Amino acid sequence: MAVESGDRADPVDGIPVNGSPADVARWWRERSAEERESAISADPAAIGALDGVPTVDRDRANRLLFDAEYAAVTLQQDDSAQQDDSASGDIDDSADDRAAVIRAMDAIKRYIDADATRTRPRAFLVGFSREGRGRAIIATGDPDTADNVVTNVQGTGTNLTTVRSEIDKSDAIVDRVSRMSRSSNTSTITWLGYDAPQDLLESATDDRAVVGGELLQSFQDGLRATRVGERSYNTVIGFSYGSTVAGHAADVELLDVDAVVFVGSPGVGVDHVSELQLPEGCRVYATTAENDVIRLTPDFIHGPQPIDEEFGATVFESDPGADGEWFTIGLSTEAHSQYWNVDSDSLRNFAAIILGRGPL
Repeated sequence: MAVESGDRADPVDGIPVNGSPADVARWWRERSAEERESAISADPAAIGALDGVPTVDRDRANRLLFDAEYAAVTLQQDDSAQQDDSASGDIDDSADDRAAVIRAMDAIKRYIDADATRTRPRAFLVGFSREGRGRAIIATGDPDTADNVVTNVQGTGTNLTTVRSEIDKSDAIVDRVSRMSRSSNTSTITWLGYDAPQDLLESATDDRAVVGGELLQSFQDGLRATRVGERSYNTVIGFSYGSTVAGHAADVELLDVDAVVFVGSPGVGVDHVSELQLPEGCRVYATTAENDVIRLTPDFIHGPQPIDEEFGATVFESDPGADGEWFTIGLSTEAHSQYWNVDSDSLRNFAAIILGRGPL
């Protein structure tokens, strides 16, 4: 009998849809090579989304899903264009949305199909979906075998159509880590694994962070469950509302990482670092640029900002960021987006933390 997931009858027998990533990993290991390939072919969407399935297998499944989704959305766009040619009036907004999704998918395809280079390893498509605001999880380097693994969690305004700029941030980390340590093997993950808020009003609530935190917590457990060899040094970098997601990932159940970095954070849902459910010895860091407008976020929205001394995180320096004219106090939205600038203090500190050294 096939296992059911929601209202969908799953064509792959036995998937532990309600199991932990450890349960999924155990189930996958017990399958023969032929059974694994059959499962990937039968339901790539289900296998590609399962935390606990090894990266290389999720990648194969998600590439099959990606190709099917790309064919579907381009066909829809072609049909829409034909209808627009034969009709008067304005072009439907959905056609513009599809065009943006196609451009984003083109960017993903170019990235995951690119050959590994001397400084950047090959990419893996660890997650993909067009549902909701779109999901994309892309690992540069295999996290199952890397010495160091960093997951970048982005915030307000991110969705499938912004994926290229998020990949660029991960690449900036890849390049800086490579410059800092030629001998280490690091996997950098662009994690658009939840439906992020799209405006300031929505980001003032923790609704998206609660759901996103559960997904992030499961994803991190999956990285541990599929690990090959000795334990890797795993870091989560939460930027802006992504830091709120990371905070909620650790507010109920253990977030099994070695370091958490809150960047440009409006607050993470707790009042003190001791309230986060983290392994013994896990390091918690925080930074916010001097001119980052996020500093105006009041405590009653997501709690105190983690750069506050009373919060208890290790605070490190970032460049001041672009000066602005917010209330004549020099804050700017531009400063909020400059943490990944080449040769910035923040980027150098990210790399040092990812390598387990702590900020410079």
